[in-house]
Amino acid sequence: MSYRCSSRYLSALGISLSRMSIWRDVQKRAEQLERDRQWKPARVLGVDGAYVRGWGKTQPVLVAVDMGTGEPVTVGYVDEKDPQAVKRFLEPLMQRLGVSVIVTDDLMTYRSVADQLGLEHQVCQFHVRRWVGRTLHELKETVPAEWVGVVEETSCIVKDLPVRGDRRLLELWRTIPESRQGRSGSEFSPLDQLRYLLVRLSENWARYRVFDWQPDVPWTNNLTEQVIGRMKMRARTVRGYKNWPGMKRGLMAAGVGVA
Repeated sequence: MSYRCSSRYLSALGISLSRMSIWRDVQKRAEQLERDRQWKPARVLGVDGAYVRGWGKTQPVLVAVDMGTGEPVTVGYVDEKDPQAVKRFLEPLMQRLGVSVIVTDDLMTYRSVADQLGLEHQVCQFHVRRWVGRTLHELKETVPAEWVGVVEETSCIVKDLPVRGDRRLLELWRTIPESRQGRSGSEFSPLDQLRYLLVRLSENWARYRVFDWQPDVPWTNNLTEQVIGRMKMRARTVRGYKNWPGMKRGLMAAGVGVA
């Protein structure tokens, strides 16, 4: 509910509380939540970007969630597509909270920042399987018939995540000749697309399997997405935030189910 609706609801129960009093309580609670988490250790951090309506247009935010508790640690006014901004957001959290692993989607920004900061990086398997599955489905319909077996084997490798899956992917990559046929400008042939997919998966294989040897690392980023879902739901009821401090506090409170 909005603050105004909350006030009306409480008045029906005989409780007189203005919408501004409720607003002030939420701001105070959000500040307390962030203070409580400011020095609380969090070894594994889920990170994901979102876009929230505020001061007249959609604003980019970056959400960090403690993957041990499923609670938001902080929210930043950061575009996840900007590697330097993401690094500036994560570095102090890493130093202050002892973060050593991040869980994210497969955006290249996160891979670059994790390498720069020396963090282990678990890529959400839901995202990987979704985009890889879609790509392989399209390639199965377009590659020459003699290469369909490679597409099918690649699908099995991504599903099973074997320890030496990267080596097998590289072996498959080497068997495919680089084809120039059908290439026009930036357009690549289906075989070239398959070769690129194989080498990309091989190079990032370790990022897909951190959860396999670290039990406290989840294999998806679902906890972070759940927090963001609560934040977005709250953002719709307030019809857009007026400034960043108000947005940050509102999102933090909503992320833990407050207000």
